[in-house]
Amino acid sequence: MDAGTLALAAAISASDAQAAANAVPEPAPFKLDVSADFWLPRLEGHFTDNGADVDVRTVDVHDSTPSFGGTLGFRSDRIAFSVRGFAFSTTGATDASEAFTLGGITVNQGDAFHSSFSWWGFGGELLYDFYRPNAERPMMWSDAREGWKAPANNTDFSVFTTVSADIQSMARDIVDTTTSDSTTANEAFLTLELGIGVRVGFDTRESFPLVRRMEICGKAQAGLAMPMGSGDSSMGTASHIEADATAWFSPQCAAYFGYRLIGLSADAEELSLTGSLQGLRAGIKLEF
Repeated sequence: MDAGTLALAAAISASDAQAAANAVPEPAPFKLDVSADFWLPRLEGHFTDNGADVDVRTVDVHDSTPSFGGTLGFRSDRIAFSVRGFAFSTTGATDASEAFTLGGITVNQGDAFHSSFSWWGFGGELLYDFYRPNAERPMMWSDAREGWKAPANNTDFSVFTTVSADIQSMARDIVDTTTSDSTTANEAFLTLELGIGVRVGFDTRESFPLVRRMEICGKAQAGLAMPMGSGDSSMGTASHIEADATAWFSPQCAAYFGYRLIGLSADAEELSLTGSLQGLRAGIKLEF
């Protein structure tokens, strides 16, 4: 091979190397995940419509009740969006331990009554991992760290922010079987929340082969609750707290266990509540 050919080959090789160095990194693969959980919440708080202050225990809608929730999520690199929902319903039947007035009727002490309460929610959440100190690029705009190597057990720690919007609907029925008086109240609220959370994940196959990877995640959100009906109402507050441990048995299948609290403090024409649904949950997640 003559000197000219060698020089040309060297120039082409250098050009290819420079092009590779300047190439835009391939985007992270798009992922879809579906989760379904069994939730065992109980209602805590007080009904406060029309100036009342009645504990949910007094109305006998405090018992823990099996409920269900789930999400459909989409993720690419540090950004994720999920559609989420839950449904809760409980009933009660007892004699009034004390008199109370709700929804325009008075249940006197000793009266037998039936009650029911339901609460469901549906909405969307946007999540952004803004800080990952163990990653090659701790922040999205950070330069790649020279000589970076993945940490032991592929440990990944991230701090993320969230923004969400949900519609939450409530219904309450009370029937005084002693007097035959009854009342029904329905209200819906739009909640807008901001939040922050942390997540840590690490491989476990070497120490516990059944589980490939563990993730521990916690987040807290707070924001506004706006009644969606007409009439006398005022803006209130909303909150959402979750903490979970997730065990991945394969790259596509995981099980999780944790705690969820959904809180609301808002006044509306028919039904006002300062309270929350809170309890343990467990579920499965599939990722594609």
